[in-house]
Amino acid sequence: MQWTEDLSVGIKTIDDQHKELFNRINSLVDTIKDHTCKYKIGDVIKFLEDYIVEHFSLEQKIMRESGYPNYDPHRLQHEKFIQNFFELKVELEKIEAWRRPGSYDLSVATNQIVVDWILDHISMIDKQLGEFLKKRG
Repeated sequence: MQWTEDLSVGIKTIDDQHKELFNRINSLVDTIKDHTCKYKIGDVIKFLEDYIVEHFSLEQKIMRESGYPNYDPHRLQHEKFIQNFFELKVELEKIEAWRRPGSYDLSVATNQIVVDWILDHISMIDKQLGEFLKKRG
């Protein structure tokens, strides 16, 4: 996952959080591919859980305070991601608990649930929020 400026939503705090998320997700995917995730998975899971709470709360606060008209669909996307993440977390914790290497299937699932969703969400949904906020000043 490569951060590029075209993914910027124009809100520094959100962009900075997205950049850090990219770094952590890349670390997770690399550890699964390298079969070293059994040593690092707990830290990455904890970061993602904290990130989800902090980042989604910030975005939703900004949307509510600005009167963003697409608040409900945006929030529902966050909720769906949280559900999918916690399902993935169960599988990731099995790796950690049993100290076994990650599988190719788990790597693919992680990419689909986390990487693909984040790229799509930022490039389409979050950018709409950024455009709305820019127009409002």
